[in-house]
Amino acid sequence: MAKNQIISIDIGASTIKLVQLEQTASGIRLVNAGIEAYSQTNPPAAISPEVISETLERLWRRVGARSTSVTLSIPRLSVTSRRLTNLPAVAADDQLSDLVAMQAETELPFRAEGAIYDYHDVQRLEDALSVELIAAKRETVQQQIDYLKPLGLTPIGVIPSTLATSVLAGMETVRNNASPEMTMVVDIGAGRTDLCLIDGAALRFSRSFPIGGNDLTHLYQREMGGDFELAENRKIVNAALDQQSESDTACYEWADGLAAELGRSINGAKRELDINDERIVGEIWLCGGGARIRGLAGYIADRLEIPARLWNPLDTFQEVADEQYANFHSVDGFGDTLAVTLGSGVNALTSQIALDLLPSEEKVKLTQAQQRKRTLMAAAAGLALLVGLGLGGFTWSKIHQAKIVTLDGAIRNIRQAESNAKKTLTKDLAIANLLAPRISPLDIVRELSVRFADRTRVAWTTLNMSRLDDPERTKITFNLEAQSHQDVSQTISMMAQSGVFTNIKSGQVTSIERDKRPIFQVQITCNLAQDAIQQFAQTRHFNQNLSRSSETSD
Repeated sequence: MAKNQIISIDIGASTIKLVQLEQTASGIRLVNAGIEAYSQTNPPAAISPEVISETLERLWRRVGARSTSVTLSIPRLSVTSRRLTNLPAVAADDQLSDLVAMQAETELPFRAEGAIYDYHDVQRLEDALSVELIAAKRETVQQQIDYLKPLGLTPIGVIPSTLATSVLAGMETVRNNASPEMTMVVDIGAGRTDLCLIDGAALRFSRSFPIGGNDLTHLYQREMGGDFELAENRKIVNAALDQQSESDTACYEWADGLAAELGRSINGAKRELDINDERIVGEIWLCGGGARIRGLAGYIADRLEIPARLWNPLDTFQEVADEQYANFHSVDGFGDTLAVTLGSGVNALTSQIALDLLPSEEKVKLTQAQQRKRTLMAAAAGLALLVGLGLGGFTWSKIHQAKIVTLDGAIRNIRQAESNAKKTLTKDLAIANLLAPRISPLDIVRELSVRFADRTRVAWTTLNMSRLDDPERTKITFNLEAQSHQDVSQTISMMAQSGVFTNIKSGQVTSIERDKRPIFQVQITCNLAQDAIQQFAQTRHFNQNLSRSSETSD
């Protein structure tokens, strides 16, 4: 497979989409595309991982895709974004990653240790710098990657769906010299609707909300008292928003909910972007399977008083040669559902958005697999060369055959030696890891217990420890109650004398009354000293010796 080709996969709520793109001198060409629905009918709350993997395998075989570079998108619902502002303007590019990592710990709605995050859209001003932080839970990203494992695939990159859509829509808005107002792209899927606001080629705002085509099917199902499949067929054939369908209350109820969420999204964008203009959206583009409801674009336009139209993502490629554009429209019928898949593939080929949520361990596996592939290709090329030379004559062929046998044996021996070396190194690393001194929460509790044996004047109410796996970033936070300000000061002084704690800081001391006696409350934070591991290890060893001595004397 050519290096300038990419397979893009989008795993949706009811279907999986796949496109294969190729970068050519005249533009980006669609090589192949396909869509496959899950085998489950009457869809439950969640499709099982087994069904998703089986559906992907069916689609892969039907399309005839070959193992090549694969890029994957994850739903907007699975990611969170934050604009990190007021970063030091003097920060160099190689320092920016560390600054983002430090601020991510306080900005993310989940623990940084269980998250995968990256940043993009770096904006430098005279006195400050800002970036857009994009993060997702590690387990969520890994689950999407695991769906590809039965095919022996590891993606070269993972990108959020709305970022992928913004890449594709941005190409068209720039080409058409869009108005100063932003364009809202609304992708109505089966389970959810994702939207993004595009300003030129830049993504300014994105959101996902739980209204999709399945919701309209459920309304019909409730109205008909039938099964999901019959209701779905009614939606596909009869759903409409026009004068001839005014009695279709279910369709109007669904469209009202969709329009209301779009309005709330515009207001949310104004607040987040700090824009006071009455009108910030110049046009609304509808795509996805849910956008096919007849009359929906006109209904949305009337409700929001903003022009709206249906958008086929394939139209973005009209500037490509005629025969290539024909290839794109060979998938007409589901081309309006390919915004995410096409955008993800285009971004992989052009790197318009330099952001990747692929876990680091998966990147290591991918690099190792590529190295093995290059090694085998080099060995195969050498072997082919030897075989070609051996065809020169009968006598020489015997000699060359012997050399080939010898080379094969040498390659096998090298591979065996490499395998043995890897096993030995793995064992050594495991033993070294087990023997390496570590910090346990009990070490810190023991140190505090030794330092503060008398609890009559000072009492701990809470104790929180984080990042014990990385002593340089360990943070300890606790609240305590004392009988006086002096007791608080003595506590901080005794902690400083221990030599284990550093950067000891106390918050504001507050006073409450308990049993008609004043109680002083304060929160104290600190870090561990650089040699804390060694001090804790010596303490544990010393205590063990004392225990043995005590047992001997007894």
